[in-house]
Amino acid sequence: MKIKILDRVLEYENKEEVYNALVEEINSTLKNSNLIFSHLIIDGKEVYEDFSNYFFDNVENIKEITVVAKTVKEMSNDIMLSTIDYLDRAIPEIDKLSNEFYKTPSQESWNKLIDLIDGIRWIIDAFATIDSNVDLKNIVKSYEEWNLYAKDVYSLKELLLEFEEILENSDYVSTADILSYEVVPLFKDMKEKLEKLVLVEVEAENA
Repeated sequence: MKIKILDRVLEYENKEEVYNALVEEINSTLKNSNLIFSHLIIDGKEVYEDFSNYFFDNVENIKEITVVAKTVKEMSNDIMLSTIDYLDRAIPEIDKLSNEFYKTPSQESWNKLIDLIDGIRWIIDAFATIDSNVDLKNIVKSYEEWNLYAKDVYSLKELLLEFEEILENSDYVSTADILSYEVVPLFKDMKEKLEKLVLVEVEAENA
């Protein structure tokens, strides 16, 4: 199999035992490049997680692996775009979920709420990944807009604590109220701020 990493093309045998050597080669090459590992393209298929399982399941037939690496700025932009996409899809679903809790929530309703809470945690973690970078001011062009977005993320953290309390008391009406009057407006506001940040990035790159 061929391994394409940056400007190099390496060859490995199609055996399971080459996996560790392959990973070490990728890590050492990227370490000296100022780039961050993003994902793999294995015979045309983009693989973003469970790399080892995919490798071991298909090792005998793999012909080519391309290592996709990006700058910190590119990765941050990808994270913001993914967050916008999630918020866009989640908003109408939260409206529906709120109506379900105003009535009598089914097991499916509870499952959706758990998924939403997981989504909120993902948003918080995604924000932290970008915000913790020491070069943040150069990654995010509008630092002022990013700080406004940060306030929304902190509000989201507080909502998580509210959810924990009302779930303990099985307070359906309060759950519906928070979904409809707090989460939805907050998600809309966050989406708007992120869209401005991404737009600023695109405009700056095209300038």
